[in-house]
Amino acid sequence: MNQPIRTGLASEQTLSSEEVHLTDYLNIIKKRKWTVVAFFLAIVSIVTIWSFLTTPVYKATTQIMIESQSSFINKIADATYVDPKDDAYYQTQYRLLKSRSLAKKVIEDLGLWKDFRKDNGENPQTPLSSEVTIDPRMVDSYLSRLQIAPIRATKLVDVSFLSKSPEISARIANAHARAFIARSTQLQHLVSEQALDWLKTQIRDQKIRMGTSQRTMYEYKYEQLGSFSVDDESIFSIPEIKESPVINDLHTKLAELKARRSEMATKYGPRHPKMIEINSSIQKLEQGITDEVQTIRKAIKTELDKIIAIEDAVQQSGKAPPAEDIPPAQTTITYDMVRLEEESDQGIYDVLLRHAKEIGLTGNMEKNNIRIVDEAEVPRNPAKPRIFLNVLLSVVLGFVFGTGFAFFQDYMDRTVRTPEDVTHRLGLSLLGMLPYYKSWKNNEQLALSWGESLPAQDKRAGYPARYDITGSLITRLPMTQSGMSGHILMVESATAGEGKTTILARSAIRLAKGGLRVVMVDADLQQPSLHHLFGLQNGKERGLTNALDGVLSHEIGEGSLSSCSISDLFSLISLKKQSGQLVITNDVKSMTAVFDNGRLFHIQSKDFPIENRLGTMLLRGGFITEDQLKDALERNQRTGQPLGYILINAGYINHAQLQGPLKLQMEEHLQKLFSWKYGTFTFEPGRVETYEDKRIYFGEDYTAIINRLSRMAGSKLLEKEVLSYVRSVHDQNLSLLPAGTGHPRFDSLVYFKILAKFFEILKQRYDVVLVDAPPLLDTMSAAMPLLSLVDGVIFVVKSGQASVDAINRAIDSIKESKANIIGAILNQVKQNTETYYYHYR
Repeated sequence: MNQPIRTGLASEQTLSSEEVHLTDYLNIIKKRKWTVVAFFLAIVSIVTIWSFLTTPVYKATTQIMIESQSSFINKIADATYVDPKDDAYYQTQYRLLKSRSLAKKVIEDLGLWKDFRKDNGENPQTPLSSEVTIDPRMVDSYLSRLQIAPIRATKLVDVSFLSKSPEISARIANAHARAFIARSTQLQHLVSEQALDWLKTQIRDQKIRMGTSQRTMYEYKYEQLGSFSVDDESIFSIPEIKESPVINDLHTKLAELKARRSEMATKYGPRHPKMIEINSSIQKLEQGITDEVQTIRKAIKTELDKIIAIEDAVQQSGKAPPAEDIPPAQTTITYDMVRLEEESDQGIYDVLLRHAKEIGLTGNMEKNNIRIVDEAEVPRNPAKPRIFLNVLLSVVLGFVFGTGFAFFQDYMDRTVRTPEDVTHRLGLSLLGMLPYYKSWKNNEQLALSWGESLPAQDKRAGYPARYDITGSLITRLPMTQSGMSGHILMVESATAGEGKTTILARSAIRLAKGGLRVVMVDADLQQPSLHHLFGLQNGKERGLTNALDGVLSHEIGEGSLSSCSISDLFSLISLKKQSGQLVITNDVKSMTAVFDNGRLFHIQSKDFPIENRLGTMLLRGGFITEDQLKDALERNQRTGQPLGYILINAGYINHAQLQGPLKLQMEEHLQKLFSWKYGTFTFEPGRVETYEDKRIYFGEDYTAIINRLSRMAGSKLLEKEVLSYVRSVHDQNLSLLPAGTGHPRFDSLVYFKILAKFFEILKQRYDVVLVDAPPLLDTMSAAMPLLSLVDGVIFVVKSGQASVDAINRAIDSIKESKANIIGAILNQVKQNTETYYYHYR
C-alpha cells in the first residue's frame, strides 16, 4: 500500500498561541497601502481645495476689562443683587454681551440692516420705523459671528467679530464694546436715580416717624411733669430733670435735710423748734425743685408746640404717613420705651441721610466699572481659512483616518488574501502563491501550449516559471525504492472561479516535464473546462461520462476472457445486482459461480483436485469418517444434491463444522478463478436456490477478497473503456481524460463504484492522477463522494474572493470525509513581485 501523504495542517494550539506583534500591524498597512494613500490624498485634496476656494473671514478683537463694583446703592436698589466677587456676576456680564437687545442696538446704530436687506433682495433704503422691525434672522446672523472669550484668571474679556471685510469686523467689534459700556453706564445711572428717589422717600417718611417719636416723648415728659411730686423718684430719670444742676443741687440738699430730720425725730418731738425749723427748710427746698420743674415743663411745652406745628404742615401737604405707621400715645408706656423708640428712629434717619448724600455725590460722576483696554484694529490676515494649519491637519487626519480605515477594512475583510491568512486563519500549509497579472486576464488564448512563455515581467534569469508549485508538491508525495507510486490528487476549491482548473493544468505540465506520468481527469461535470485549456473540441469531447455509460450499458451474456476479465465480470454483475449462474471455462476446466442480487453466493467445480474438495477437507479435519464420506458421495451422485446439504441432513456434521471448510474452499476457488487469463464465460440469469431451510447458506461476504484479487488480476473491459477516452496532450507523459458528453451523477452508487474502479486503473497506469473536482460549496453532493477515492487534496484559494468562514466550511467537509489535505495554493495574489520571486525560489 502507498505511504500516507504528508499534510500541512497546523494544530489549533500553535495557531492560538501566536501573539500579535507590531510587524503584523505594519504588514496590514503595507497590504492595504493603496487604501491609506487613497484616503490620504482624498482628505488632503478636499481640505486644500476647500481652503483656497473659501472666502476669507477676518476677525477683529476689542479687549475690555470688567471690574468688580460693590456699593450700598446696588444692594438697596436691586433685589437680585449678585456679589461681583462671585463667578455668576461675570457670567451675567458675558451673557449681557451676547444679548439680542444689545445686538439690535449695534445693528441699528451702524446701519447693518441695510446690508442684510440687500443680501436678501430687499430695498436697503427703506428706513426702520422702530427697533422691533429688525429681522430676527439678522440678529441671529450677527450673534453667530460675535465671539465673547474671557481670558482665564483675569478680568479681561475679548470681544471679537467675524466678517468678510476686515474694516467692518474692526468697526463692529469696537462699536459692540462701546455700546455695552454705554448701556452699563446708563444702567448704573438709572439705578442711582432710582435708589436716590427711594432714599428720599424713606428719609421723608423716617423724618416724620422721628418727629412723631419726639412728640410722643415730649408729650410723655409734659404729662409726667404736670403731675410732679418730689417724692416720685421716676421724675428724676427724665434727662432735662436729671441734667439740671439746680434741681440736682436742691435735690441733694433736700435729701440731706430729710436725713437730718430723721435723726432729730428720735430726739425731739414734732413741735420742737428745731423740728419746725428743719421742716420749714425742707418745704422751701421742695418748692424750689417744683418751680424749677415747672420751668423745664414750660420749655418742653414750647418744643412740643414746634413739633405739632411741623406735623400740621406735613399733613396739610398731603404727605403724611399712614395712620397705622404712627404709634398712638399710650399712658402705660415707660420713659425708657419712648426713649428707645426715639433713638432708633433717629439712628435710621442718620443712616439714610448719610447714604443719600453719598448717592447724590456719586450719581453725577461718569464712573463705570467696565472700560476698553485695547480697541480693535483692522486685521491684516484672515482668521479663517488658515490654509497652512488646515493642510497640516489634513495630512495628519488623512494618514490617521486612512490607517484606521485600513485596519477596519482588514478587520471586516473575512476573505483570504495573504500567505499568513492561509496558515493562521485556515490552518493549512502553503504549497505556493501565484501572482496576479492583468495581462493574463486579458489574454484570449485558451490553449496551454507545451512551451508557453510567461509574461515579460514574470521572467527572471535562470528562473522562468515562478508560478511553478510542483517542487513543494513533490516533496509531499511519498517515494518508494522503485520510484514514485501512483497517487490520486484532487484539486479543489470552495467556490467557482478560484483558478483550480488552470493551476491543475499548469502543475500537470510541470510534473510531466519533470519525467512523471501524469493524467488529468476532468470530474467537474457541471462546468468542464480542461479540454478548453488544451485546445480540444469545445463541448464535444467524449470522456469520463461516456466511459461510465459504456461500462454500465455492457451486457453480460457470453464471451471471451481476453476482452472481459474475471474482475470485469464480477464487477458488472455486482453493479447491476444480477442473479444467476456464471460458468467460466478454461481449457478443460470449468467453474460455476452463483450470484444472488449481485452478491457471490457459491462457487463449485468438479475439476478441483481431490485434496481440495470439501469432503476431503472434512475428512482431514476429523469431522467425518471415510464411510460417512463414501455414503455422502453416493447420495450426491444419485440425487445431485449438494454434498454439504447431504452431510448435514444425514447428521454426520453440524452447521458450525461445515462453515469453516466451506469458506476456505470458496476462497481457494476464487483465487483459482481470478488466475485464469484466457477462456470463455456464459452467464445464465435466474433465481438462485439458497436452501435456507436446510441451513447450508452462511451468507458470507467475499467482497474484500474479490476486490483484492481484482486489483491483482486487472480489469480488461473497464481498463479498455476508460483508457480509450484518455487523450495524450503534448507529450506521452501528459494525458487528459475529458469530462465527456454524458450526464451521470457521482452521488449515484452505481456510477460511484465504476468511478472507483477507473481511479484504481489510472492509479496503476500513471504516477500522478490530478482530478479536477467541482467547487465544494457550490456542488456539495457531486464533490463529496470523490473525496473518499483520492489520496490527497490540493486546496486552491483565490486571493480576496471567498470568505474565511466559507473556506473553513469547505475544509471541515474535507476533514469529515477523512481525506488528507496536502496544502493550499494561494492564487492571484496582488503583492510585490520580488516577494514571489524569493518565495518560490
